[in-house]
Amino acid sequence: MDVSFSVQRGRPLLVLGPSGAGKSTLTLCLSGLIPQVIQGDYRGDVRVEGLSAAETPVHQLAKMVGLVFQDPDSQFCTLTVEDEIAFGLENLAWSPEDMETAIDDALAAVGLAGFRDRELATLSGGEKQRVALAAVLAMNPRVLLLDEPSAHLDPRSTAGLFALLRKLSGERRCTMVVIEHKLDELLDWVEDVLVLDSGGSRLAFGGAREVFYGNSSRLAQAGIWRPQTVEVVESLRSLGWDIPGNPLTVQETAAALAETPGVLKRLASSTTGSHTSGYPNRVQLPGATYCEAKLEDDASLLVKDIHFSYPRAQAASPTLANVSFAVRKGGFLAVAGPSGAGKTTLGLILSGILRPSRGIVRLGGQDLSLMKPAVAARKVGHVFQNPEHQFVSDTVFGELAVSLLPSAGNKASERLDQDQRALVLDWLERLSLSHRANDSPFALSHGQKRRLSVAAMLIRQPSLLVLDEPTLGQDEIQAQRLMALVQDFRARAGTVVMITHDMRLVAEYADVLVVLVGGRVLFFGSPRDFFADAGLVAETGMALPPLARVGKLLGERTGVDAKSLVSLADFMLRLGPAGKGC
Repeated sequence: MDVSFSVQRGRPLLVLGPSGAGKSTLTLCLSGLIPQVIQGDYRGDVRVEGLSAAETPVHQLAKMVGLVFQDPDSQFCTLTVEDEIAFGLENLAWSPEDMETAIDDALAAVGLAGFRDRELATLSGGEKQRVALAAVLAMNPRVLLLDEPSAHLDPRSTAGLFALLRKLSGERRCTMVVIEHKLDELLDWVEDVLVLDSGGSRLAFGGAREVFYGNSSRLAQAGIWRPQTVEVVESLRSLGWDIPGNPLTVQETAAALAETPGVLKRLASSTTGSHTSGYPNRVQLPGATYCEAKLEDDASLLVKDIHFSYPRAQAASPTLANVSFAVRKGGFLAVAGPSGAGKTTLGLILSGILRPSRGIVRLGGQDLSLMKPAVAARKVGHVFQNPEHQFVSDTVFGELAVSLLPSAGNKASERLDQDQRALVLDWLERLSLSHRANDSPFALSHGQKRRLSVAAMLIRQPSLLVLDEPTLGQDEIQAQRLMALVQDFRARAGTVVMITHDMRLVAEYADVLVVLVGGRVLFFGSPRDFFADAGLVAETGMALPPLARVGKLLGERTGVDAKSLVSLADFMLRLGPAGKGC
């Protein structure tokens, strides 16, 4: 890394960069963990509140610098919520009376009032993330370092977290340094932006508007996420539309488009096209019926009235109940819902890892529960949220070899025939991992691990691919590479089920959407139909993609039917090049 910058006290800083650029390493430098705990080649000077981060003991820096890791489990030291928040305060020698107040205030601030006695192991990923934040906030840090704090949060929890950070920013209680990919949610309060390139050097630094518009092409080339609002403005400008200003927020973008000569006329005259897929807009529960007449005959995947409860769960609140849907061959189903809705459990059932207590799962017309595990494993590829949970080989090459010859175990690499060896080498080339063939899969970057885990399933040529949060924490280029693999799989008639909190992915890729709430299906249908129903979106705890909000505001401001504008592709299709007729 070769980085220089300064931040005024109280001003929030957003840090961006491709995977492996050193964003998390930077937070470790700011907290003093590098070089005091984590050794390496360290040069330069880092000052936090006037103190040297390299020379001031970590326990002293901890009084003023709070760090929230991307993975909350990696920083937990105790077993319960109360003990976790008290742990830091005890180390700072707070009085018991002050600790009691601080614990209650911190939990209330992150929306977890009443969680004091809960065991950390029983919490959802989103709840754990909020506990980790509460433990840091309780100590009233002057500098708050947040490494992708919303990575494991559902849309409603993300909105609550960002509202809290916005409030803290407005109060100037602390200086925040935030690493985050959900940019459109931050633009109304983040003031400065630091961008790192792939080598860890400074690519850009300055005000948010200056960085995103003044360096837009450089960010895109480096594979760094840009706000969707900036993407749509820049894309339309490239087609000749004279959009005024440099809008950042959803509100600014909608206003700029409304003021652009010809835009409203083009929207009013363009046809919205058909966005429905023959699915019902809403499944009515309880006692919902599956649309058998429409899909049962040609469904690649049929899920009908499945129920599931874990052994210790209460019978009155099963993990899944009356879940029904279907996906055609080559289709792309997105599964969304708040944390704890049963999405991951559903994915495990679709893979044959868990079996429903009641109901049917049919794949290609065959009952999945009647298949032998080895047969089910060949037909269904399951990519876990954490790719490390499914690695079984010592090498990257071996990981793909084992997928082809699972019964050979660690001898798989030696038993490949000529065609199979050529296939593995071809996949390594596609993954840009040929040079890492003999390395441990655990030594790869997060993005490389994710692509390897997907390829390890696809090399088997399954008929169904189940993905659990596939783009979590990935930069734009890596996310596009991964989705290109998925789209190629679909082109060969493969069926995809993707579990995700990312509404942008849903809008851009999914043919059909299932939304689970409390283990039940609350919506089954076209993503555009879902996003067009603001009441339903709010009821399910989901969120409109940024561009869908732009379309909604355009409709409210102008009367133009813009509710189907949910993605960049929709805007480009509806508006097209500026010119005649504008």
